[in-house]
Amino acid sequence: MAFTICEKRQSVIDEQGHALVIGGPGSGKTTLALLKSKCILDTLAPGQSILFLSFSRAAVQQILKRCREILTKEEMKRIDVRTYHSFCWDILHCHGRLLGGRPLKMMAPSEEGTRRTQFDGDWAAESKRLKGEEGMVCFDLFAAATAELFEGSTHLRSWIGRLFPLVILDEFQDSDDDQWRFVQQLSAVTQTLFLADTEQRIFEGSFRPGVRADRLDILKSAIVLREVDLRDDNYRSADSDILAFADCVLSGKGPLPNTEDVKRLPYDYKNQFPATVHFAVAVTLHTLRKRGIDDPTVAVLARSNDLVAEISDTLEVPHSYNGKELKPIPHDIVWDQELSASAGVAMAAALEFVSLDTPAAREAMHAKIEEYFLIKKDFCQRYGGRGAKAAGTKADRFGKARGKIADSKALTKGSPKTFEAALSAIPALTGDPVRDWKAVRTSFQAHDDLKAIFQDARMVRLFRASDTLATALAGRWMERGTYEGAARMIRSVLDQERLIGLERDPKGVSVMTMHKSKGKEFDGVVIVEGVYSSPFFLEHEAPDYAPSRRLLRVGITRARSFVLLVRPRKSKPLVES
Repeated sequence: MAFTICEKRQSVIDEQGHALVIGGPGSGKTTLALLKSKCILDTLAPGQSILFLSFSRAAVQQILKRCREILTKEEMKRIDVRTYHSFCWDILHCHGRLLGGRPLKMMAPSEEGTRRTQFDGDWAAESKRLKGEEGMVCFDLFAAATAELFEGSTHLRSWIGRLFPLVILDEFQDSDDDQWRFVQQLSAVTQTLFLADTEQRIFEGSFRPGVRADRLDILKSAIVLREVDLRDDNYRSADSDILAFADCVLSGKGPLPNTEDVKRLPYDYKNQFPATVHFAVAVTLHTLRKRGIDDPTVAVLARSNDLVAEISDTLEVPHSYNGKELKPIPHDIVWDQELSASAGVAMAAALEFVSLDTPAAREAMHAKIEEYFLIKKDFCQRYGGRGAKAAGTKADRFGKARGKIADSKALTKGSPKTFEAALSAIPALTGDPVRDWKAVRTSFQAHDDLKAIFQDARMVRLFRASDTLATALAGRWMERGTYEGAARMIRSVLDQERLIGLERDPKGVSVMTMHKSKGKEFDGVVIVEGVYSSPFFLEHEAPDYAPSRRLLRVGITRARSFVLLVRPRKSKPLVES
């Protein structure tokens, strides 16, 4: 389906005031925004740019990819594509002294996670106190502090308006109250273009406080704008029935389209689950290659991190399905950033201990593992996942081990002692950070308590020798012959990557939650429902299961060509008959 500039699209391009474009997945919202930008780039004065804000690193990568398709290299220099957090921190870093008479300091996400888990009280109130009294700004307060700056300084607000004559705001239905505050201030001094999909609201409630179902109604009541509806258009999977199937699931009304583009693979018992999931991924890759896609990308999606980990373990070993032997499938796992960073720091602390073998490094290693489990406990409590109690118990074990080490007492039994025994069995380190990292990583499989760290640390891409982390650790070994400071170095790099929004384009098979798939595109998608966990429809929801249906629609519409749904045979039907 060729992208056409119809009358309503042209009205957005020509609009001199504010505009709102509503459209579903693949409806061309980003393309239209970039075509509008292209038309005004030549009119910009020296130093001016167009600002394009989105929420996630994945969305930024998709926008940049579209930029490369539509804009010339010179034109791309005049478009600043950023995450909200990255943009806000630049403002706070340069002008934060206007809030309290002194420069503001950023509390890195890892430090914020640590402080939050160790603070006994109202963390929201404490984070505001830290900003007001100590000039320390938490990651989650970037938008609120930026809004406060814009509300208090007409000069700063006007200067930003002159710097960015057009501001494009992606996925605006997901904006929270603080982001809306500073965007509303921007709309008073510059032209704004809002892009939104009313059916992709999947972050309301506990996932992101301040995200409201009526955000677009609030927008339209506060700002005079042109509204254009593109919900009937689909360029991502235009030659398939994927969107029609997804919209049917969204409504809950049957019948579902009978299509080769969306298939269902049922299983009966829990012991059939691993082989069925493995076969589903293999057949999806095969189907895409038969359709002429030589190097297909496939997302394997589940509702919870627990099931994501189980799927990853499943794909790593051989299985047999109906007499067909299935080989392990290489894949990436996309994990929560905060948990991944904390796991990476714990692993780096173990690397540091093995290279130094000092009491201080030993104690620090157990402290970082304890810190990881405290963050995991907090994560489970905040987002309603299972495992908070188990994570707390594991944190206690390593906290007690840390205390014994500080008191020069021996470890007697349990996961801390088993882990240390596994580390002691590692051959001498080589100075090759990739090889040494893998050797230490294996030790985290020595006890069930630590396998979560092994899983979460997969997002720390140290096994790619060209990575910033590997380069930094190699330099440290050359300087000192040890990995002293490895935990601090890795934490610094990961915090910076989270802030500036680095993300690789997906390749091959990627396993992640449906929430993590938002903003991404793949050739094929496999969506998995567990037997007793991660159901497609949550029991506590209202009978229409609207939030679950929106989430399923997001997952299904990540695919350009093919979708395979893996479900227990007796699970709740996708639609009413």
